[in-house]
Amino acid sequence: MYVVPGESIFQKNQITFKFAIIIMDKVEEDLSNLSDVMSDTLDICQDVWTVLYQSYRYEFGNFSWYINPDQNPEIVPFTEKYETTLGGFTMNMSIIIPFDYNKCDTPVLDNFQFPQFERFKSLKLIIDGFKEFATLHEQIKSFGFGEIQQLTNDIITKVEPNYIRFYVLYDAAKIHSGNLNLNFKIIICDRLEEDLVNRQDVLNDTMEVAKDFFSKLYLSDWEAQWNASVEPFLEWYESNLGGWAISVSMTAKFDYDRCVLPVNTFATGLTWEQMIQKWMDVNKEWKNI
Repeated sequence: MYVVPGESIFQKNQITFKFAIIIMDKVEEDLSNLSDVMSDTLDICQDVWTVLYQSYRYEFGNFSWYINPDQNPEIVPFTEKYETTLGGFTMNMSIIIPFDYNKCDTPVLDNFQFPQFERFKSLKLIIDGFKEFATLHEQIKSFGFGEIQQLTNDIITKVEPNYIRFYVLYDAAKIHSGNLNLNFKIIICDRLEEDLVNRQDVLNDTMEVAKDFFSKLYLSDWEAQWNASVEPFLEWYESNLGGWAISVSMTAKFDYDRCVLPVNTFATGLTWEQMIQKWMDVNKEWKNI
């Protein structure tokens, strides 16, 4: 039985974890036992599904935590040749775990909260907020912002950063009527041992940091949207890294105020504020006629 973590989704009051659960056995070179292998591994898939589906019910022993698995998991057969020939089934399924987005119950010093703003002022304000969260979080050891090539090559210190690392990549933004939609991909990663012996710990610890971050973000005034995609991150750079990449979408108010634009008006020597005052004066004169 081999489990491959997939995309997770932060939703309202719950987190959906996706897994590929692979049940496999060795197939003889002449395929003489193929039917037995496929039959046995499908039976085991059913066993795994039964345990997951019934584990939280009191009448069935209540022997595990409360989970809610996908009602219709897809079970795909395969035969593959590696060092040996393997056959079996891959059960693609989702597991829903209740989660309380409590911004007060996270390991962040000074009761950190993202700063309030009524409308979008600058991208730097948001990046600085991310950096402050990373600095005050007890498990995060370094922060970065920029291109993916700098993930393990800190542009300031010129040396590999400490881990767990909180790294922000900016994505496309969209201007809508009255608001600005901002998109980020945030990588939360840690170093993997060469033999991958700490892979489960790395994925678990970085997922907890991801949950802390989204709890603070969603419950702030920054209008982060639900259904944030969280994908497993396993990459080799100078070091072998593992963790999660969060796709975050935020909406900020943008009121198209031409009075604050750093440009001159079409009236020589007058600012936009002076132009508006003149139009207001004209308006008052017309009302008096």
